[in-house]
Amino acid sequence: MTPRFPDAPRRLAHLPRDRRGFPVPWFVSWGAGEPRFPVVDAAKLSLAWNEERCWVCGDRLGALRGWVVGPMSVIEGATPEPPSHYECAAFSVSACPHLSTADARFSGQYADAADCVAQPNISKQGSAVTAIWITKGRGATPFQAGAGTLFGLAEPTRLEWYAAGRRASGGEVQEAIALALPKLRTAAQAEGRGAEFERRLTWLDRWAPQA
Repeated sequence: MTPRFPDAPRRLAHLPRDRRGFPVPWFVSWGAGEPRFPVVDAAKLSLAWNEERCWVCGDRLGALRGWVVGPMSVIEGATPEPPSHYECAAFSVSACPHLSTADARFSGQYADAADCVAQPNISKQGSAVTAIWITKGRGATPFQAGAGTLFGLAEPTRLEWYAAGRRASGGEVQEAIALALPKLRTAAQAEGRGAEFERRLTWLDRWAPQA
């Protein structure tokens, strides 16, 4: 708990705070004594997966895990970031400005820093909707994708959709999916997996609320 976020999970109590009073997630890189949002500490990526640590608080994970993903990751069934405790994921989608603000954009503030390298497989396309893909156990299989790693997600036990820090409406979810589809469909067709992509959309019908 913090003065700004009295309902924050107790797991986050040990995290440092930034000047605004926001808990600084475990994965965030630091420089000159300041958190460098949203730069990921590259060493934490393998550490989180190999030691089964929460991406947000850094503590050991239990059986239930929440993967914070955007519509593109839901459609493709893969994400570049490891899972969190469900309660840490739920706090993130409601409190993190990047996840809860529709017009949030990636900052290029540290793009020229000597020790910062662009994280592969991160989409810069903004979305008003975020999801928590909930699994039990490992929940994914890592695989190489270009210059980085993606986690191929196992079938979720639940899929929760959020917008503006609250549960998303069916209309908001469908609008976000429609925004992501053209780019993903074009890429899938160019890579010769158009049929597989269309099957994926049929799968999505079971997990995306209707407008």
